[in-house]
Amino acid sequence: MSSPPRGSLKALFFWLTFLLLSLLVVISSSLATRVYRVETAQDLEIVAAGRDSRDGGPEAPRLRGRLLVEQSRITLPYAQSLGQVGGLKRARFRIDLDRYLARPALCCDSTAELFRGEPRIPGVSLLISQALDGMDVYLNGVWVAGLPKSNAEVRYKWYRPLQVPLARRLVRPEGNQLTIELTTWDPQIQVAPIYIGDLGTISYIYEVTAFIGSSLANASNVFCLLAGMFMLGAWLASRKDGAVFLHAGATTVLWSVLFTLVLLPYVPVSLLPLWVWAQYACIGGVIAVLTLFLLTFVGEPLGRGGRLALFGAAAFAAVAYPLLGPKGREWLDAYWLPVLLIFHLYACSRLALHVARTRSRTAMSLLFQSVLAQVFALRDHNAVLQLIRLPMPEAGWSLSHLLVTPVFLSHLSVPLLLFVVAQILLTKFQSNVKRIRDHNRILTDTLQQRERELLVSYNRQREMETEAAAQGERDRIYRDLHDGIGSKLVTTLFSVRDRDIDHERLEARLMDALKDLREIISVTEVREQRTVHDILFTYCSNLDESLTRADFQIEYDIPEGPEIVLLDDLSKQVMRIVEESVANTIKYANASRLSIRMSVLNGERLEVLIEDNGQSGAAQRDWLAEHASTDASQAVVSETPLSGGSGLEGLRRRAERIGADFHFERTPRGARTLLTLPLSLAVEEAPVNESVGDWSQSENGAMPLS
Repeated sequence: MSSPPRGSLKALFFWLTFLLLSLLVVISSSLATRVYRVETAQDLEIVAAGRDSRDGGPEAPRLRGRLLVEQSRITLPYAQSLGQVGGLKRARFRIDLDRYLARPALCCDSTAELFRGEPRIPGVSLLISQALDGMDVYLNGVWVAGLPKSNAEVRYKWYRPLQVPLARRLVRPEGNQLTIELTTWDPQIQVAPIYIGDLGTISYIYEVTAFIGSSLANASNVFCLLAGMFMLGAWLASRKDGAVFLHAGATTVLWSVLFTLVLLPYVPVSLLPLWVWAQYACIGGVIAVLTLFLLTFVGEPLGRGGRLALFGAAAFAAVAYPLLGPKGREWLDAYWLPVLLIFHLYACSRLALHVARTRSRTAMSLLFQSVLAQVFALRDHNAVLQLIRLPMPEAGWSLSHLLVTPVFLSHLSVPLLLFVVAQILLTKFQSNVKRIRDHNRILTDTLQQRERELLVSYNRQREMETEAAAQGERDRIYRDLHDGIGSKLVTTLFSVRDRDIDHERLEARLMDALKDLREIISVTEVREQRTVHDILFTYCSNLDESLTRADFQIEYDIPEGPEIVLLDDLSKQVMRIVEESVANTIKYANASRLSIRMSVLNGERLEVLIEDNGQSGAAQRDWLAEHASTDASQAVVSETPLSGGSGLEGLRRRAERIGADFHFERTPRGARTLLTLPLSLAVEEAPVNESVGDWSQSENGAMPLS
């Protein structure tokens, strides 16, 4: 089963929320019917209280202090600005309850039976919808309810409803009067709407108002503080693209601090100026940062001039408050916030255009929240100052009555901002997840392509290595054939040419060459067990027997001494160099004398010296040309089988492979070849198979036999 589209879920969530709120309004309106609004009060007096003033109580004919306002009848709710009068102020007024107690909705019997005999009044209660200041409530001169009042040392501000049950024993048939006395440090005396009704209905209204104005506000403050700190952390984690989270986090944190200050019930009088200044600073900061948040979201940041104007307007109240007098502060309270909200309204207009262009659901949600926040801010401002009076019905109560009650509703819009930011964060997270998935897919495809390329490259490399190994093996066979068998065949050929060899020796020579051929092409390495003295002596003896004649003499000197066995195939390599040098002398030098000498110097190195008395001529020039060749593959090849070879450079490379020194020079009396091999070698790598360039290791290149 496929899941429903995400847009359908959002629409369903929206309509469910709307239905729930509508149902809440309907239920609150239908249940709160047995309630009446107190419309008027009598005998209002407001005085400037001195530091030594005391409560007058309901019996006192007048409040003590300088009289500021006196009215015989006022309309509730009531607001009176006294901005030019500082200090502590006291107010008192009375309410006639008989006109409300006599209503059928508040009693079980008729009005005539209300006070006949023992009163049978059901539970009746009075509700002061928002007890802003500390107050005392008296029924017929008896204290029935109250909140701690401000005095010369402490300022109390409660912002909570106050329920006043009307006890039956205090109700009198001859007349019932409620007296309310309050004190305040604020520049304005304000009395919230007052309701009277049955105990159940008043308790319900009390709980709803207390929840929205107090419990929900405190929970919203904590929620905003935690969420703001989280968003600031998100900004710190991603500063490159986290400007939205910076502004949203700063807005919610400042908002939480602002409402904590506003709803703070206890403030020492000495800190009141600082407390008011901090509120101005937080309000300016909230609106400025929220405006920047909206403009950053739509991608239209303010220019330099716009930022200066915004920050100047936001900081104006905090800067001007300490410098203004009472009249200036009254103007500041009334008009600064609406002027500052013009910047926020401009940001909302840009956001509306962004919504019209993009049709983004997130932008729509943010626009709704922003407009709602501005409406609630203006509503709270008007509810506190009573700049515009809204009509209210006399009977019944619903959530719409909160619009004229001085309870703060702005905090209800902040969680919506957090939900919008959470939606932005979720959208960014989903975008990042999608981008990561796309990158993973691209990376997977790239890795697969690279694996295929590496496989092809590996196969090519293996083919090249195989070809190189084969070529190396061919080179090794060529060198061994040329330097070993070739040299033997050259010697035998010269013996046959001079008719100085019988059939047995010829057969022995050929069998020896065949044996070397088998060793060259054999996979199994043949280890030489004879000493280097025996090998070289046998070679020289056979050479002397084959080539000695009247015009060609061979001399050799193999001294006795410590018998030395060369390890690995060093003996074969030494003999290949000797055989090739002798063969070159026979082919090209036109010499009449050949000398081979071996010596062991200080038991540390082996030297083989080959000298001849070769003559100059064309053959010798051919020999020099071949020795000057630098590579076996570049050797001069002619039609005669006696020509062609690895050259002088080939002999030198063979000597280097075994760690020996090869030196050839022409002298006035012929040619001189010297091979020097250290008998104690510390070779890092000694390849066993020349074809692959790998030699077996041996700490010592030679081992003396005791």
